[in-house]
Amino acid sequence: MFSIKKLKASKPKPYSNPLKVKVIGVGDKSTYTTADGKEKQLVPLGVADKEDSIKVSLYEVDKLPLLKAGECVVLSNYVYRADPHPTIVVTAVTRVMKTSAFAVPEDVKLTAKAIANPAPAKIITIHDAKKSPIKSLVSIKGRVISEEIIRTVQVRGTDVQVRNVRVKDGTEEVKVALWRDQVDGCKVGEFLEFSNLVTNSYMDEVSLSTTQRTKIQPCDAPPSMLTGTVIAYEKSEFGFSIMVEDRDTFQTVGIPINMVREALECDENSVEDTLSIRIPFSVAVGTTNGIVSSFALV
Repeated sequence: MFSIKKLKASKPKPYSNPLKVKVIGVGDKSTYTTADGKEKQLVPLGVADKEDSIKVSLYEVDKLPLLKAGECVVLSNYVYRADPHPTIVVTAVTRVMKTSAFAVPEDVKLTAKAIANPAPAKIITIHDAKKSPIKSLVSIKGRVISEEIIRTVQVRGTDVQVRNVRVKDGTEEVKVALWRDQVDGCKVGEFLEFSNLVTNSYMDEVSLSTTQRTKIQPCDAPPSMLTGTVIAYEKSEFGFSIMVEDRDTFQTVGIPINMVREALECDENSVEDTLSIRIPFSVAVGTTNGIVSSFALV
């Protein structure tokens, strides 16, 4: 019978040769737009035989119930592509038939799993991400500091939603374009991990965009220290919101009243008067996961 190794040594073209494989891994569904503007779904799979593994691009998602992880099947009437990676393309005309079970060597199985669910791009700083080659896949962590309204743009004749946000870490900030179902993936103030973003450049500005493999999830923010000059304040339910100027940037931070009192070395009844008299003054504000952990005069 035809094997994956024989297929990889063959020319890229349609094949009717039956190919017996075991489904090892099933990736996430993604949406793509065809040349005529239609939206369709694609599912990547990792399959293997007793010797080798290969990627399957499932364009006919109605066949997915036949291709669950662990299923042994015989494929026929499929297309083989060699570039950029060896891939079996399953379309509407591809036959998927169940067959007898067989064992797959552990090393081959691990490779097939990685094909279906590849590891995300390495997390790097925003500074390094902006220095990466254009069209590189990168992952970053940072706080969302601003967002624009959702816009609708045309992609291959189809209306697609996009929202730009700005994300900042301890090195730099960058614009991130959130596409399609990712437009509502974050809010201002959240500290998040963005995996598998692609680098772009337009008019000398480097930006990042979500891809079909992007995942956005909350994560712990590293401890940070804000230093600058207090220039204004307002009372809040639990203390004061103070505005800190740091080299032409302004940030408002909520400080509990007991921290302000201890820093200003005054009694509770005179905190606001003392604060008003002392402005402007230099401070260092420590935060962990967005929560103020220290407030001191410097």
